[in-house]
Amino acid sequence: MNRHVAMEPFTSLWCVCILTVIGIIYTLIILPKYFSWARSKNYPKFLASLLLTNLVIENIYAITTDNWSIQSNLPLHMCGMSGLMSILLLFNYNTKIAHFVYYWGLTGGIYSLLTPEFDQGDQGFFFYSYFIGHGGLILTCVYMIVHYQFRPDTNSWLRIFLFTQIAALFVGLFNWATGSNYMYLLTPPKVDNPLIIGNWPWYILVFEALAIIHFYLFYRLSMVRK
Repeated sequence: MNRHVAMEPFTSLWCVCILTVIGIIYTLIILPKYFSWARSKNYPKFLASLLLTNLVIENIYAITTDNWSIQSNLPLHMCGMSGLMSILLLFNYNTKIAHFVYYWGLTGGIYSLLTPEFDQGDQGFFFYSYFIGHGGLILTCVYMIVHYQFRPDTNSWLRIFLFTQIAALFVGLFNWATGSNYMYLLTPPKVDNPLIIGNWPWYILVFEALAIIHFYLFYRLSMVRK
């Protein structure tokens, strides 16, 4: 099975996938407006269960198809880590976790959907789990803004950026020990994205600059809504 398959943006398939993800997110977000059962405290737990089920099935599918490996299937990408935190957040809301999901989830989720790269390949359940997982990041961010009235703390963009450096350090050491490429610290993503500039280590410096810019923009965007 081919790994690291990139989907070309703005193709008919890409458009169908993105519109489907947006439609599902919108539907799940507005359900509490129309149905009392969706306003209960169990509704976010239901959403968390869907994301958790997707993660479990993805790993079982990888194992049964002999595609599971420590180098590819651990949740050590920024999207993977924020995906786990999204599940925890929906099960039990926590403001500290919400800040990571807001900055990591929005940044990683948006770009992963705009320029999809299937680390496990795009065959079988891997295709669907990719969009469920990354769409789930956007869903969680929107849900906590709309239904939990989440707003990031003052200068939280800088705090999360500094925590990102610590995470990258530990992930980088793990990559060095196992030959992995989590957080794309050894080689850049294999997608057609003009924001991926240069070879190692220069593209990482570009990633760092883009991360702090995006974190700050998301912070300022939240200030507009207050």
